[in-house]
Amino acid sequence: MKMRALLLTALLIGGAYAMLQSFNEYQQKKFSELVETTHSEFHTLVFSKPPMFGAPAETWVVDDEKEVNEFLDFLQNYTIQKLKPEEIDPDDNIDELRITLQNRDGNSLTIVIAENMIIQNSELYYEIVDGPLDVDWIVRFIVSNKS
Repeated sequence: MKMRALLLTALLIGGAYAMLQSFNEYQQKKFSELVETTHSEFHTLVFSKPPMFGAPAETWVVDDEKEVNEFLDFLQNYTIQKLKPEEIDPDDNIDELRITLQNRDGNSLTIVIAENMIIQNSELYYEIVDGPLDVDWIVRFIVSNKS
């Protein structure tokens, strides 16, 4: 009888812990908290511009540490929230301006400007809660970094 009570108590504690973790996973947090989960500094920015009005798609890379840090500093001001699986459209072909941050460990954060969305390692989707992003700043940043 004591063994059943012990197992039942352990099951209840485990269930409560899992429920709390699930609840915390979808709470709003600062962008800096997401960056900390990568455990490595980002070193490269990849700009991807989709094809528009007959012009071909463009991609260019910036690996200047100062520029990468400037972009990260800009994003620090935003709050994000992880999207639940039912909120993500798996068939959504996002063909818009994207800026991808990459680190040496192969981790990436892709910022989809028009969607106010951040995609971590092509798996986890976050929305920018206090957006929209400051598009004027982003345009100036892109223009200053386009090679």
